[in-house]
Amino acid sequence: MELTVGKSSIVEMHELVVHKEDEAEVVIGRTETGTFIAMPAIGHEIIEFLQRGLTIGETEHLLYEKYAEPFDVSAFVEELMIDYRFVYRLNGHIVNSRVPIKEHFSWLPAETGRIFFHPIAYSIYFAILLSAAGIAFLHPAYLPSYKDYLPAPSALVNLIISFAAAWSFLFLHEFAHLIAARSLGVHCRIGLGHRLIFPVAETDMSGIVVVPRNHRYGAYIAGMCWDLVFLSAGMWLQWLHDLRMIAMSENVLHTIRLINGNLTALILFQFLFFMKTDLYYVFTNYVRCPNLLEHTFLYVKRCFISNPQVTEHWDEVSSREKKIVYGFAWFYAVGVIAVGVWGLVRLPNLYRFLTATIAQLSRMPLLSWDFAASMLLIGLCLLPTAVLIWSWSQSIRMKGGEHVDQS
Repeated sequence: MELTVGKSSIVEMHELVVHKEDEAEVVIGRTETGTFIAMPAIGHEIIEFLQRGLTIGETEHLLYEKYAEPFDVSAFVEELMIDYRFVYRLNGHIVNSRVPIKEHFSWLPAETGRIFFHPIAYSIYFAILLSAAGIAFLHPAYLPSYKDYLPAPSALVNLIISFAAAWSFLFLHEFAHLIAARSLGVHCRIGLGHRLIFPVAETDMSGIVVVPRNHRYGAYIAGMCWDLVFLSAGMWLQWLHDLRMIAMSENVLHTIRLINGNLTALILFQFLFFMKTDLYYVFTNYVRCPNLLEHTFLYVKRCFISNPQVTEHWDEVSSREKKIVYGFAWFYAVGVIAVGVWGLVRLPNLYRFLTATIAQLSRMPLLSWDFAASMLLIGLCLLPTAVLIWSWSQSIRMKGGEHVDQS
């Protein structure tokens, strides 16, 4: 049955959460769908009138009496109903069904994050990092190096250790985000995604936009915080081994060095914040530009494409944010070019490695350890590419779907 929004329509919203950014703007959204939008304060006022049971016509009348200008509440309600699915019932008929909240590790209490990211915990983390920095200054050999990837007895062993370490600590990185955001009352999920040509794990904590701005930083830097602690612990273990205070085999030491190498790469990756890394959200939260990358894309489109709709959307961006976009656009362009060059260099090397490994398969018995090891090696090399292609396809499928504004 097709429902029409009219003056006599009665609108019932889903349970919405609201955060007042300032006197002129509020962020409002549905926690269970992860859909959040920023709107003028008058939009929130309209929703409050409708939630009291007033019809659309009565709401428009009240607004006209208060502001002495007409408001098209019907169009506003249609947008909330169709684009954002905020409307639950229209004239008593369900138009957008309720959905369960999807989150991971829901059994973990919020107190877990408050313990691990309490000011006392941060003091302990900083002390560990500072002590490791002192060790690295006195013994630079403990710093991660590309040579740490060379001494393994075989490429397969190296790759398996590196792969397991990378994804294990990547999970811990995202888990830190999750419990830090959970301590703020935000529902989170860990999943797979991509940043340009890099497959990544990521934590969906879009609900953090309704948390006061100054309280968000802990959740944004939680992953890097744990990365630095684990890296520092690896340096401590090597130093204690050299002092003969603990005994470890060469294989264990090699594994620690591999882990530290992967942790260093993970930390450095966060500084490439033209790709929406952790530090991107720290930066955009600080400069109060939650849609910086989207507006940068808009600016680039406007420069190269003559489209009235693009121009209209660009004109809606504040002059303050436009100044930030102008600078960020150059940073983004240089970053994309650098990533592209890196990809062009890496791709031929991966191709040569895979073709050489496949060529060796023809000379191996089918039921042999060498054949199985080579197949595993090929699979591990191609797995990140498979994740990347899957994530790209998901992004293409979701385009035009539900809109989420993250801050």
